[in-house]
Amino acid sequence: MSLIAYARFIVTRIKAAFGRSVARFRFGRAILLRTIAIIRRSHLAELYGRIEQLEWIGAQAETTRQPVKRPSDQRSVVFLHNSYYNFYYLASALRKRGWDALSVSIDDPLGSNARFSHGADLSLHDASEGRKRKNVEEFFSESLGRFRMLHFYGRGHMSMFQSEFDSGASFSRLPSAFLRLKQSGVKIGYSVCGCLDGVSQSAFHRWSGGCCDRCIWQNNPLVCNDKMNLAWGHKVEMFCDLIACEGFPALDYQSGPKAYREPLTTALDPEFWRPDLEIPPHLVLPRSDGELIVYHAVGNYDLRSNPEKNVKGSRAVVEAVNRLRSEGMNVRLEFVTDMPSKDVRFIQLQADVVVDQLNHGRYGANAREAMMLGRPTVCHINKSEPAGETVLDSIRECPLVSANESTIYEVLKGLLLDPRRRLKAGLDGRKFALKWHSAAACAARYESVFDRLQMNLPPQESLV
Repeated sequence: MSLIAYARFIVTRIKAAFGRSVARFRFGRAILLRTIAIIRRSHLAELYGRIEQLEWIGAQAETTRQPVKRPSDQRSVVFLHNSYYNFYYLASALRKRGWDALSVSIDDPLGSNARFSHGADLSLHDASEGRKRKNVEEFFSESLGRFRMLHFYGRGHMSMFQSEFDSGASFSRLPSAFLRLKQSGVKIGYSVCGCLDGVSQSAFHRWSGGCCDRCIWQNNPLVCNDKMNLAWGHKVEMFCDLIACEGFPALDYQSGPKAYREPLTTALDPEFWRPDLEIPPHLVLPRSDGELIVYHAVGNYDLRSNPEKNVKGSRAVVEAVNRLRSEGMNVRLEFVTDMPSKDVRFIQLQADVVVDQLNHGRYGANAREAMMLGRPTVCHINKSEPAGETVLDSIRECPLVSANESTIYEVLKGLLLDPRRRLKAGLDGRKFALKWHSAAACAARYESVFDRLQMNLPPQESLV
């Protein structure tokens, strides 16, 4: 080998080694140079935070080597992280039943997701990260001797401490704080956030008849893929005593002995969503004589849609309304995105028909709110379950008017031309929402589940 060729070979090897080191460095690993290591400052700060947290938890364990202080026999639960407004109203309803119940948030109350929330009983947030961490540590210590159950929301958020949140695809971070709670006898519950929460994309795609083909996240493995979805489901199954599936189909980890499949924590206040609310003047919709209004909404629309895909079927709703207008019907579409939740109800209430989604197969927050307001609501409902699974009572009784992207024109036309049918659909929806989603009804079911868990029984008797 010539000297020049040898030099090129050496340079190539150095570049390859350097490239691997840079890649490791980018993802938080150290570059080792014999006895010296180079590490990113941001990753070092995270490591220091995790070490401090483990030392603090260890110190707490040392100080409680004497018999651990157990919560009293009073039913008690802390709901952690915002689940829209559901935890806030559920905790309030449980307190009316004599519980020690609290909804707690560490989120910035002025952050981007605040518009979807109605607040929390206790906010641990602080602009100072040091003060925020102190708030969390103090509340964690209090929780050990106060609450008999902790119930949380948010994929990857299996902790009070943000340093224990999972951010990778493997969901492999050890939830040491939750383990400490479990050692103290605290039961852990979790509410799923949707179709990717513990369910493989493949399984949901089959059950839904291809809904994933209309979803912007279908080919984005950083958000949704089989391995990631199931890895989180496995972690939840390992560490939680209760998985609240909120009416979703019994797929993968949203099934099994730890799953409670009927609505449980999706609680609404029937007075807040009341059919006879007075509309604030600045939210009154302009309406010509005889004009009918179809309401449709998508939260975070720009993030969840592109010109080719929209999982809620918004384009089909727009086309259906435009077709009806072209045929001479006096109707218009009221489309809403990212309006504060506390204001949305006034727009929903003025609609003659509310359209939720046309592809997913089960209903979400928009449909729950619309039904509680007594508005006739259209939503694609797939009542089927995997083989061997029983159809849920809530799904069998659901009064939503089902439609998909192919049938939305006919369904809308039929509803808009039939005031009596709209009235009945609205009344049936309110009755259904009171039974399955009022805070009081959810609290009664939650109390039954809590009692079963305290006796080390599955949260729900077998439905099969």
